[in-house]
Amino acid sequence: MAGAREAWKRERALVDTPPMTDEFLRECLAQAIAWCDALGPSSWRAKEIAPVPARDGPDERVVHDLLSLRAIELRRRGLAIAPGSPLRVAGRFMVYFPDENLCDGYARLVSHGFFDDDNVPPWDTWVSFHVEDDASLRHPRRYLLCYVPASMVDLADEGIEGNPEQCIEWLDRTDVRIRARVAALTRPAGR
Repeated sequence: MAGAREAWKRERALVDTPPMTDEFLRECLAQAIAWCDALGPSSWRAKEIAPVPARDGPDERVVHDLLSLRAIELRRRGLAIAPGSPLRVAGRFMVYFPDENLCDGYARLVSHGFFDDDNVPPWDTWVSFHVEDDASLRHPRRYLLCYVPASMVDLADEGIEGNPEQCIEWLDRTDVRIRARVAALTRPAGR
């Protein structure tokens, strides 16, 4: 057990990603919100920001590369990033746990293609990747934070509700650490 945890920490040390400060998290949230809220419902997987496939699904490197491409595309398209805090949010946040995935494709079926065959949310929705590792966990817990625009919430909800292994969940129904930080940086659009 200790050997696997140490190997994971060595591998993680090789990943060159910015620290997840509140400022950086806010930037990731603002970019995902601006990008997703500007998309039409048929544009869930923009080719301009398509990630390089990873063997075990999204990870820190894959998500970091996607965030860099999306920042470039936001500037190129002239899509404004919301200034100030808290960010106004019309949609919802969800979490995808790649290590809990059975890749059964059922979420894709019931969400009409919002999720893919491996239950992965569309890369346009990706906000940031997180790993929680502490003594109370048997293995490090990896997850992808996503933003679902209001126009896609019902489709995403169908996939979440139909997903038997619960590898995709609404953020407000989970106990991940990032939940409180996201709540502190955002407010529902109506408030």
